[in-house]
Amino acid sequence: MEATTVANSTPISSGTPVESINGTNGEQSHSQNGSTSVTTESTPLATPTSASEPGSTTVKQNGQNGKTEESGSGLKQLYEQSTQFRYWRYTQSALDDMRSKVNQEAINAIKDNIREEREQREAQGASVDDLLLDLNFLKVDEELALLGFYERRIVKIFKYWQLPSYVTATAIVYMKRFFLENTVMDYHPKDVMLTCMFLARKTENFLMTIEDFSKVLKSSAEPILSLEFLVSKNLRFHFTVHHPYRPCLGFFYDMQAVTDNMERLQKVYDKALGHIDTSLHTDLCFLYQPSQIALAAMRIACKEESYDFERYATYKFKSNEGATQKYNETLLPILLDIERVLNEDPRRVEVEKSVATEIDKRLKMCKDPAKNPDSLIFKKRRRSVPQGGDDDDDDDDDRPEKKAKLGDDSSPE
Repeated sequence: MEATTVANSTPISSGTPVESINGTNGEQSHSQNGSTSVTTESTPLATPTSASEPGSTTVKQNGQNGKTEESGSGLKQLYEQSTQFRYWRYTQSALDDMRSKVNQEAINAIKDNIREEREQREAQGASVDDLLLDLNFLKVDEELALLGFYERRIVKIFKYWQLPSYVTATAIVYMKRFFLENTVMDYHPKDVMLTCMFLARKTENFLMTIEDFSKVLKSSAEPILSLEFLVSKNLRFHFTVHHPYRPCLGFFYDMQAVTDNMERLQKVYDKALGHIDTSLHTDLCFLYQPSQIALAAMRIACKEESYDFERYATYKFKSNEGATQKYNETLLPILLDIERVLNEDPRRVEVEKSVATEIDKRLKMCKDPAKNPDSLIFKKRRRSVPQGGDDDDDDDDDRPEKKAKLGDDSSPE
């Protein structure tokens, strides 16, 4: 397991190592001169592949959760050794299954707890009018829409604070990872958002005291601190996150070798950064490597600026007939799939506040009585915990509900 790691916040320059696609599974290597070393023997990370050469990596799909595992010989590339490469890659079907399972399990648990609370109230002759069994629970796509709304809040707040894009990206990825195995019906996304923002500032070396952090955002420090360990635990304490921004800069440097129009290439790079920003609100960070996302963003931006990407592709990937075939059969399909996601994924468009508010209202109707300190079921379960005993960190039924209102605007005006 990767230890608790603080990422380097040193500005990137042309002499800084940059990530690139390399090897049969798209592993990233680093170039010391600011350019990228890219081969076309790349396959989607979420697709089972095999390689037999020395030093290559064999990737297989884990049938239980759709993750990819790898084994191989020779010196591993830096990115291949990262926790992101080893633990946070999924197929799209695996992501969909995980979210559906978490959503359904939460609904079943809430229904069971409502029934138990009703039984206890009826036994005491208390009213049960506020405990409805036929609730309109949130669907997975509605959960994702609400999460998308709060992801954009992270962008706005960190932009106001003038923090680098990679700090914003880290906070968003933290929240995405947390809600892979949790649901907004258990943890309100605003509380998790604030905690992920606070963590990202620490792990990316933009420290801010909890007092100043909560004061600026007009929020209580208690929910942030109470969730900090839980969020870290759900992240498996994997705090280092690799983003496409760094390899995108490498491709920008590399393309300068074949350009005759630096002004237009600069526009391509700027637009590519925008596409990378958009990718943060999709599942691409779980499906492909940062360098693959970066190259796809550059390819899209080239088309938008009428810049000849094929000239660079020929220079970099098509040195001979065999290399051209590999590019067309392996890397190009990846770039096309990433482009499809960036063009078609509904989460690329910002969720209207009115839509998020409506979802949030329904979320409040789906409260779990086991997380309400005033409920009979909560008090009963609290009494069942032995005095001085250790309460299981994973037993969320004894966790008081963390309240957060969508109307509590923590973004700067």
